[in-house]
Amino acid sequence: MHKEALSRMLYAVKEHKPGVLLVGSYGTGKTLLSRSLAKECSSDKYKVVSITNPRLSPLELLAEINYQLGAPFDPSRSLVKIDLLHSLSKLLEDNYIKGIFTVIIVDEAQSIENNGLMEELRLLLNIQHDDAVLFTLCILGQPTILEVIEAIPQFKQRLLVRFRLKALDLEQTKKYIQHRIEIAGLRRDIFTDSAYEQIFDLSEGIPRSINNICDIALLSGYIKNIDSIDKEIVIDVFEDLEHDYKNLIQKDNSHNGLLPNIQKT
Repeated sequence: MHKEALSRMLYAVKEHKPGVLLVGSYGTGKTLLSRSLAKECSSDKYKVVSITNPRLSPLELLAEINYQLGAPFDPSRSLVKIDLLHSLSKLLEDNYIKGIFTVIIVDEAQSIENNGLMEELRLLLNIQHDDAVLFTLCILGQPTILEVIEAIPQFKQRLLVRFRLKALDLEQTKKYIQHRIEIAGLRRDIFTDSAYEQIFDLSEGIPRSINNICDIALLSGYIKNIDSIDKEIVIDVFEDLEHDYKNLIQKDNSHNGLLPNIQKT
């Protein structure tokens, strides 16, 4: 699934499509895919702009894109929209003429609170050079972003490539864990079949949860000096994770309302 999502994103970039929409619940790997996309875009052919915190005003967004594209930044100078747009248009055109295609990634798009910012992103897609697309806009967000996109049909039409990440099934979970173990340099199965099943049940197929459980399970196995991770170890580490989390919440709540009253004398 992640391989297909990355393939679609790469297709959109290499074919100079105007926009990509990648949707998935928290922990499904959207940010990881955005980083993988950036790595696949060689610096001699592509320039990648990454907006990881889109809680910006439209002016701040334009300024940040300009800055990441190499425009000089003067903190003492007020932001002027028309200047930022002219600068951005020139930077994009210059890159295009040099044979460098620009990719603008907006992660966590569901956190955009300013409706004007989404409209600004749509309008950016109008920047072209002799009808040639100058950049691909990649929008990544949780499913709530779909309502926002649906409310702007002109924007939705420009996001030609779309994909929705879902939780992994049992077989995908197993392959995902084995792949990460291979990347780490281990060439054998370290989890038992029952352990895989338990990890899938407890994580509900969410890659971030899978990572957390496996990391602590492997640490536990290292401490115990054992060769494989079974179902019991997975259950134990998951219960420890849940217990530690609940303790943190209780400790945090225990401080509420316990400050001494200070009276004037």
